[in-house]
Amino acid sequence: MRKASRSSGGTRSRCRTRKPSRSSGRSGRWAMGYSDEAEDLVLGDDVTIGEDARIAGGKIVLGDGVVIGRRVDIEVSDRLVVGKGSLIRDGTILHGRKIELGREFYANHDAEFGGGSCFEATSSLKIGYWFHIGSYAMVNTAMPVTIGNEVGLGRFTNLYTHGAYLSMAEGFPVTFGPISLGDRVWLPSATVNPGVTIGDDVVVGVGSLVMHDIPSNSLAVGVPAKVVKEHYPVRPPVEEVIGRIRPQFDAWGVRGEYDAKRGVVRIGKTDFHIPDRRIDGSSSKETERVRNLLRRLGIRFRYEVVGGAYAPWSD
Repeated sequence: MRKASRSSGGTRSRCRTRKPSRSSGRSGRWAMGYSDEAEDLVLGDDVTIGEDARIAGGKIVLGDGVVIGRRVDIEVSDRLVVGKGSLIRDGTILHGRKIELGREFYANHDAEFGGGSCFEATSSLKIGYWFHIGSYAMVNTAMPVTIGNEVGLGRFTNLYTHGAYLSMAEGFPVTFGPISLGDRVWLPSATVNPGVTIGDDVVVGVGSLVMHDIPSNSLAVGVPAKVVKEHYPVRPPVEEVIGRIRPQFDAWGVRGEYDAKRGVVRIGKTDFHIPDRRIDGSSSKETERVRNLLRRLGIRFRYEVVGGAYAPWSD
């Protein structure tokens, strides 16, 4: 990683082209007219920052291949780390004190992190890999928020770590509390109240209001949300999984070979092993398309392309 160069005034004007540092080997890409107001901006290779984006605060670290969209507003007073291959789309707001975003973090347009009290000492946000947040969703970080791996927040989902407006001195409710989401959690257009903990492998129904903790391996729905199914989900036989993938791929025009017993989808000479999420073989435009289509079915792989072949993540 390299440190970004600074102008004598310390802030990039919107009419300038962002220049690379004088360090050799810089390979980042730059858009015209973004504002660098950070004390220390550290950029990985092939970082793209969109027009009219603002990056402010303390130490800001953007990993390799990170893409920041247009009009994104970043202000993190202490430290922000954005993991490799992350994409933050246009108009997203990212405010707070201490924020750590894992690999392949994805924020759709106009998502928001921060809100009331997000710059107070109690504020922090830590998110694992493969996080997705839909447009117009909001994560309030007045209190600590911890989110595991492979978690999705659908459009208009809201996580609140504080609830207050009318006077506590007159008996109105005022609540502050951290939020914790485990691994493999899906919240489509739901609301989570302060102090809630949600375990691993949980799905919450559309439009639900989560007021109390939800244990792992649960399906919960309603206002307030209640667990309606335990021991969830139930893993289907691999033959059934391949049987569902194949007609979907046929509809998408994917030409592949299928080994239902082993749970393998073969594209050319590259094998996608579904049960253990493994890829063997070389990459091509078509295999990358298939990897993305499998992602659309919720099947993701901790693999990257190295020298034209698929290899497990190195970090």
